[in-house]
Amino acid sequence: MENHHREFRFSASSIMSFVWRGIVVGIVSGIVVSLFRLAIEMLFEEMIFIYQKAQTNPLLLVPLTLTSLFVVWIISLLVKSEPDIKGSGIPHIEGELKGLLQTDWWSVLWKKFIAGSFSISMGFMLGREGPSIQLGAMSAKGVAKFLKASRMETRAFIASGAAAGLSAAFNAPIAGLLFVVEEIYHHFSRMVWVTALVASLVANFISLNIFGLTPVLSMNQELPFLALKQYWIFILLGMFLGVMGFGYEKVILNFHRFYDFVGENVHIPPYAYGIIGCFLVIPVGYFYPQLLGGGHRLILSIAQENMLLTTVCFYFIIRFFWSMLSYSSGLPGGIFLPMLTLGSLLGMAFGLVLEHLHLISAAALPLFIVLGMAGYFGAISKAPLTAIILVTEMVGDLKQLMTIGIVTLVAYIVMDLLKGEPIYEAMLAKMTIAHTTDIVEPTLIELIVSDKIAGKKVRELNLPKNILITTQIYHQQSELVDGETLLHAGATIFVVVNEKEMSKVTELVM
Repeated sequence: MENHHREFRFSASSIMSFVWRGIVVGIVSGIVVSLFRLAIEMLFEEMIFIYQKAQTNPLLLVPLTLTSLFVVWIISLLVKSEPDIKGSGIPHIEGELKGLLQTDWWSVLWKKFIAGSFSISMGFMLGREGPSIQLGAMSAKGVAKFLKASRMETRAFIASGAAAGLSAAFNAPIAGLLFVVEEIYHHFSRMVWVTALVASLVANFISLNIFGLTPVLSMNQELPFLALKQYWIFILLGMFLGVMGFGYEKVILNFHRFYDFVGENVHIPPYAYGIIGCFLVIPVGYFYPQLLGGGHRLILSIAQENMLLTTVCFYFIIRFFWSMLSYSSGLPGGIFLPMLTLGSLLGMAFGLVLEHLHLISAAALPLFIVLGMAGYFGAISKAPLTAIILVTEMVGDLKQLMTIGIVTLVAYIVMDLLKGEPIYEAMLAKMTIAHTTDIVEPTLIELIVSDKIAGKKVRELNLPKNILITTQIYHQQSELVDGETLLHAGATIFVVVNEKEMSKVTELVM
């Protein structure tokens, strides 16, 4: 128990200790993720240039295809050697914070950086945000190892690095913090939120110095307002996005069966499924290079061009299925930005239908692009607060918080009524975890007393024998806990638990 008391003193110490740790995490994670983002942008520019030249000289497709296959083969070898770099990386971070697995931070860091940079820049419809979150988290874990942090402190470092990674990827520091609390860490902790906020702000400052102050998805125009009597439109849009989000989740969680079927017939191992995806992405790059990548450019283009409804629907179909092909191949890359892109297309399509019905003017269409992104992402991730703030920060317009909130809330409710799961939790549940954590000795975690257990005495909780509440802090007063201790709503409690059982504790007390 001596180690647990040392960890507790840290948790109850001055807030400045959290701030300094956040600054260190923000600097390290911000530099790593900014370099990752810069590498993707530079490589992607070259790839698009080659595809555009190939449209007038198709023979260029031959060296392009051979080079792409060689690069994907190298990526496959990296994936084979380090399975934790597959896909987004966010489920891996959730799994680590839940005590389900332990990752080699250095192996994941450099292999994800290289493999992710090439996977995303080659034109696969993958996003940089998932890998950025994982890179930020692994950078922070490396800092924790260097500082010889305790396991409770290490979890706070990892969560803060994840927030810094999202912040640097999208210039969205507040969304980075909310995403960690709402989607990754799943409970409020003073140590985590203070460290994560500082890390996010520092990482964002570094990113802004490299990429400029312009918001990532700036529409270069003020988003229009609809009259209050037209707000029923937002409810319909939210319902539409909730249903479409549910469909997206069902497809992406089961699309791996396509690769399993093809892989078995052509004898390609799972770690090399990206080779199959490569053959399927190159034709899209030749005919429609504007549809490649995460979708950042496409979102901006549909906001600035007068597209037909049929074109928008066609783009959505291509992006939807090729996003599935890209992610299910197991290549390092995320679904965050691709989800936002699909949401923007759905919002635009919905707006165009309303325009044809003379319910809105063409000037209002950019608003529906923004609402589509927030509602679609909020439904699929089941993280509505993150969706609202993320899109607001990316667009750089705070005036539409009300409308964004309505659409996102309705989409979230519809997704919940349809029994949809948070996408990253669902992906974690489907993961085959080959190396669960071997840590069996007790560790200390920090929780906030929820309404579920507030007003009860500790003995009334019927906790398993290997789970022990040691301390409660309420109104800055600390007390040792025994069976007769009354738990106060909003108080901070420290719980001794085996890491593998952290999720069980959360279910019991949260």
